[in-house]
Amino acid sequence: MRKKSVFMMTVLFAIFTILPTLAPEKAAAASNYADGEYTVPFTVLKDTGNEQSTTAEYMVSPAKVIVQNGKTYAVVTLKNSSWWQYFKVSAGGGFADVQVVSNDTANDKRVVKFEVKDIEQLVNAKIHVIVTGIPGFTYDNKYDIRFKFNSSSIPLAPVAQKPATPPAPKPTPKPAQPTPKPAPKPAVTTEKASATSKPAEKQEAVAKVETKTDEKKLDTKEAAEEKTDTVTEEKASESTKPTEQTKEEKESVTKEEEIAAEEQAAEESSEETKEAIEEEVEADSTTKSNSTLFIVIFSVLILGGVIIFAMRQRSRTEK
Repeated sequence: MRKKSVFMMTVLFAIFTILPTLAPEKAAAASNYADGEYTVPFTVLKDTGNEQSTTAEYMVSPAKVIVQNGKTYAVVTLKNSSWWQYFKVSAGGGFADVQVVSNDTANDKRVVKFEVKDIEQLVNAKIHVIVTGIPGFTYDNKYDIRFKFNSSSIPLAPVAQKPATPPAPKPTPKPAQPTPKPAPKPAVTTEKASATSKPAEKQEAVAKVETKTDEKKLDTKEAAEEKTDTVTEEKASESTKPTEQTKEEKESVTKEEEIAAEEQAAEESSEETKEAIEEEVEADSTTKSNSTLFIVIFSVLILGGVIIFAMRQRSRTEK
């Protein structure tokens, strides 16, 4: 565990220390200052700390700072230009020679120009100075220095105003649509309700049959009475005529007619009762068939449930 922790610590140390040095220098952001030429004082510091470098004695401060198209340039005048062997400023991850703007050999002065990526930050530079012309004095040294500009006098660039966005159009309200009424659900009749309603239907059918038979009996009686009336009328009309029939023959004729009418009514009533009985038998058979079908379906469902339960128990025992 200790070896693993030490290894992880070394990996993290390498990531946070080595990788930043290998990463390319980020591109500087565009200048936030307004375009123009400005007089900006500066100081020259040593490579470490806040101590001023003696190089400041050989430079003219303030410098001229030019802001143009988002870039910033510093124009500095060097004294004793013959002593300056080179003057390089940080650029693109390294150091590049400054640009010579003018060289005054008579006064031993030189004007140089270099780009400043961020004038609010310290600017690193490298110089090589060889002192000449002083008898018995030899000076040849190279230094790392830093420039610190005071940018408080440079005005900021005006903030570009964003175009006013038009207000979003308000959505037009849609007319309210009437909510559809729910359709009435059909009444669901269960098998039990149908089973209980069938005996009532049978009773109604039997009652109808009985009423029909009663009506037919009445009709037959009325027909028999009408026949008897017609017969009596005929007999009365015949009695006016001179006939040789006796009273006994008349009575026998009327009895035979009554018997025939009763037999006809009995036959009709028997036919109606047969039809009613057949209807009852059919109704009983339908109810019996429905009940047997319900029993068969119920038994099949129970048998299927028992089989499924047995199969599940068997699968569990096999597992």
